[in-house]
Amino acid sequence: MRKSGLSQAQWSILVSASASMFLWGIIASIGPLAASGSLMGELPAKLKTAILLLGPAALLVGDLSVGFMSDRYGRKKMFLWTMSSYGAGLLLIVVSTYVRSVLGLGVGLALAEYGIGGEEAPTLSLLTEDFSASSRALYLVLVTDFSNAGAAFISGLLLVVPSAGYSYYVLASGFALIALMLYARLRMPESFRWLKQRGEREEASRLRSELSISDEGEPIAHPGWLVPLLALALMGVSQYLTYGLMSFVIGPYEFPSTVFDEEIILFSNLGAAAGGVLAAYVINAGQRKRFAAYSFIAGFISTLLILLLSARLTDPLVFFPLLFFNMVMSEFAWAARITLEPEAFPTKVRGSAIGLIRVFPLVAYEISIYYTSYFGIYQFVAYNLVLWGVGVLGAVLWLLMGFETRGINPDYAVGGSEVAGGGAK
Repeated sequence: MRKSGLSQAQWSILVSASASMFLWGIIASIGPLAASGSLMGELPAKLKTAILLLGPAALLVGDLSVGFMSDRYGRKKMFLWTMSSYGAGLLLIVVSTYVRSVLGLGVGLALAEYGIGGEEAPTLSLLTEDFSASSRALYLVLVTDFSNAGAAFISGLLLVVPSAGYSYYVLASGFALIALMLYARLRMPESFRWLKQRGEREEASRLRSELSISDEGEPIAHPGWLVPLLALALMGVSQYLTYGLMSFVIGPYEFPSTVFDEEIILFSNLGAAAGGVLAAYVINAGQRKRFAAYSFIAGFISTLLILLLSARLTDPLVFFPLLFFNMVMSEFAWAARITLEPEAFPTKVRGSAIGLIRVFPLVAYEISIYYTSYFGIYQFVAYNLVLWGVGVLGAVLWLLMGFETRGINPDYAVGGSEVAGGGAK
């Protein structure tokens, strides 16, 4: 007999993951806001670049290391480790902004970004493994969309509260989210698929019975690794960089020491948040391959329009509508890669694969932050257009040579009809 709706265990996973993503948006915005001069006053150019570089570097280490550990030790266990890291980081960030310590801010950012970045692989794995095949894309996109909401919230807050008290709002928001996560995580299960592939079948069966899963997906043999790795690396470099550069980097570099910086983060993430809601339902209902190709092509066209009007971007009535629409397209591209990444790899290596793929966009982002510090506005947008072209290349590669992941069993077939995760559709 099939259960209707979601179980309490699944709701705990959703609450935990959504709160984590919302906090990620907050943490990801702190470095750019500090670099723009909004939190600690105007910084020298080298310190500004260093602050922008530090967060993504720590994020990379967290993504890669915790991704590998989640395959070995489990998804749920990783969250206690990551929470302690960004809890300490948030506290240090707040103290440092209050006393104007750039060194303390840097250490706090590193701890916070490591922890919150480390949660990505186990979170995406859990959402893929403990939900029905027919709804997992919906939840993968809706949950991760909370990071856009978090960035919009924290940047918008800076526009309405006194700067002297801003750190207290950051602290209160951060620890309220951590408390909510702790409550949910004490009640959420481990991935039953991860347990089953580890040979703990009795415990896996018990946890499976606590989940409302109407269909586990169609078991197929894994079609191969080369195309998924290459295509997802290209799409990841494109989407991560175009979102990050246009949302977090263009302000400190092209519009320093103005309220424009907070507004750029606010409007870009409002656009991304709106795009995420729409994208979640569209990708869940259709083919992933076509969705990815259409999304990256639309993103390329929207960036081309911004480039053609680059001389007028200092006018907010021109820039903000263009930025909003561009970020809607960016979130469509995000929906494509955030669904394909965990679906394209078996349970045994899912966390490691997610972490490994993120090496490419994060290293490219680090290089680009330094590289674009010498750009004018036209060059900056032109560079983003080239990056969108890279994403189009990756999406078309997947369309022509990749495989459709909608409706598959994420454990993939073992020895023909047997499925490590437990049964056919």
